[in-house]
Amino acid sequence: MLTPLLSGMSPVPWFPKRILLSDTLHEGLGDYLLERRPDLELRPRGWNAISPEDVAWSEVFVGFRAPKVPGWERHFRWIHCIGAGVDAFAFRTGLPSTTLLTRTAEDFGPQIGEYCLARALAVTQRLRPLDREQQARSWKPKHPSQLRGTGALIVGAGTVGRGIAGALEAAGVAVQGLSRSGRSREGFAVVHPATRFREVVTGVHWLILACPLTEESFHFLGGERLAASSGAYLINVGRGPLVDETALPNALEHGWLSGAALDVFEVEPLPRSSPLWDRPDVTISPHISGLTTIPGAAAGFLACLAEVEAGQRPRFAVDPVQGY
Repeated sequence: MLTPLLSGMSPVPWFPKRILLSDTLHEGLGDYLLERRPDLELRPRGWNAISPEDVAWSEVFVGFRAPKVPGWERHFRWIHCIGAGVDAFAFRTGLPSTTLLTRTAEDFGPQIGEYCLARALAVTQRLRPLDREQQARSWKPKHPSQLRGTGALIVGAGTVGRGIAGALEAAGVAVQGLSRSGRSREGFAVVHPATRFREVVTGVHWLILACPLTEESFHFLGGERLAASSGAYLINVGRGPLVDETALPNALEHGWLSGAALDVFEVEPLPRSSPLWDRPDVTISPHISGLTTIPGAAAGFLACLAEVEAGQRPRFAVDPVQGY
């Protein structure tokens, strides 16, 4: 049982060997790990290729998202997520509380901060309208506005939120944070509790979602909060279900949002039938704002493995109930 590792009781060393690795995006991760831990038994599988036999063989699962094999959540003693969020394993999956769930140590804040800065600059520099004029060979000046002096509200004051805040503040944007508790965080001058959303979103130019997906944050930005967003430009780099996607077209039509840059969606890939594809006020990217690297993915897993083998609760352990 892993209960002692999770609850802080007397430590119980464990030496897992059989690792099922879903390496769809990082085919070299298995070789990288074996170079550093040749004693491990690794079974690399593309996500769509994972079989019930693979799941039955393994003790540990390492990957971005849960296998499609029925009953996976009841099998693994330990799951290590190599993505920015653990919701694929913790959100509405029925994962037992005794399962050890850990996350990557990689800091996605700088990458995602650059993404958000680029999207904001694309708006103020009017890059999409200028591109349309170029395609039409039309000389119609589109005057840019300044990013400096605008304001941003970042929902989520964790590591990713801090990275975004740093990038925007360097460009002269006034940044405020919003979190569940509202407790102060390094990198933020002010962090408000989520209950103050309607009050603090007023007058904000950029509304950025960077919080974990939990039961509490599911559809955080729904009809009521969208109507209160006072023309802010939405950037979602958290998770798709943070937004009620069906309400977005209406919010854009009514001017509750001035536009949106969306990197994550409720269903991925975004269905071809989605009305968001055709909107000139929406910029779509295929979940690429924060990309895991092989060294980063390996470092987090190996650090957790060493702590498990030492009978310690890994520093990157996640509460499956809270989801972070």
